[in-house]
Amino acid sequence: MINGKRERQDTGVQDRRVAGDIFAAWQVQVARAKWLCLPATTPQHTVQDLLREYADKVTPRKSPASQRRDRVVLEQFGRRWGTLALDQLRTKTLEDYLAERLQDVTLATVSKELGILKSAYGSALRWDWVTTTPFRGITLNQDGEERMRWLTDAEEARLIATAAPWLRDLILVGLDTGLRRSNLVGLQWSWLHDQGTILMVPRQLVKAKKATVMIPLTTRAARIIARQVRHGDAHCVFTHPEGRAYSVEQVSMAVLRAAKRAQLFGVSLHTLRHTFISRLVQAGRPLPEVAALAGHRDIKMTMRYAHLAPSHLRAGIQALEHRGPRSTDGMPVIHSHAGVTLFSGKRVSAGVPNGI
Repeated sequence: MINGKRERQDTGVQDRRVAGDIFAAWQVQVARAKWLCLPATTPQHTVQDLLREYADKVTPRKSPASQRRDRVVLEQFGRRWGTLALDQLRTKTLEDYLAERLQDVTLATVSKELGILKSAYGSALRWDWVTTTPFRGITLNQDGEERMRWLTDAEEARLIATAAPWLRDLILVGLDTGLRRSNLVGLQWSWLHDQGTILMVPRQLVKAKKATVMIPLTTRAARIIARQVRHGDAHCVFTHPEGRAYSVEQVSMAVLRAAKRAQLFGVSLHTLRHTFISRLVQAGRPLPEVAALAGHRDIKMTMRYAHLAPSHLRAGIQALEHRGPRSTDGMPVIHSHAGVTLFSGKRVSAGVPNGI
């Protein structure tokens, strides 16, 4: 009872003895404020408080795909740790979660999940809600071992053959533009420029939000987009017959079903983007050019595809070959002319030891 009013709070624990200890500590705080005129300590924020604030303030600034992932992951963490105070979530708890999840998913997947919570704790530090983070000392690998699945020409033909007519156009444009899933499904008429030959994805809709992505369209992609029916004020290029836009989930499931019918394993909607980037690299295009077309925020992301183009490595070896003739034992060939010997690029007079 406080000032004649009954106050109830959830301690967030299951052990009655621990709850009693928390209650006793809380009574001490109340007594200090009442009898010693000391201010009561600032109520601690819970993990659920942080997750809600993060969902309201930070998540809306992310791409649509990242927003969907945030909602799922934040809800999952809320059920698991929501009642804990922010400083009660320990590093050991996170490491236990990491080990548990690795039994079912890859390191990249669980790292992306924890990466959202890590970002939330970073926000809590900026807001002065906490003075430390439980992620100190925990290394996350959100790239992981990327599954570099791409389509060969023959696999592309098989996928197209089993896809529904409406899906074929989407697949082919995805293969020729490398757009991310949300940008491909949500492709808009306003993104087309220069008589429909150039595609420009606005910066705010790009994953990194650092720069607008400009992609010159192939003849095939330009023709496919041009023949799409434009329904009144509809913004999206690919729509249902009545003009309603497709959802990412709907298109993703349709691609999975088409790949299954074509007996193509490990193929998803994102495989179209992998194929686009892989084909550019295999064609010998410079990696900075590939990064610009793919909209990569860091060239390191493009470097994951570098092994697909060993030609640039061969060019490096050829540069060594062109440095000059070599003998069979690897030593430079020695030439003599007019009493002067050239060895390893140094002039040495005949009969005079080298270095004197």
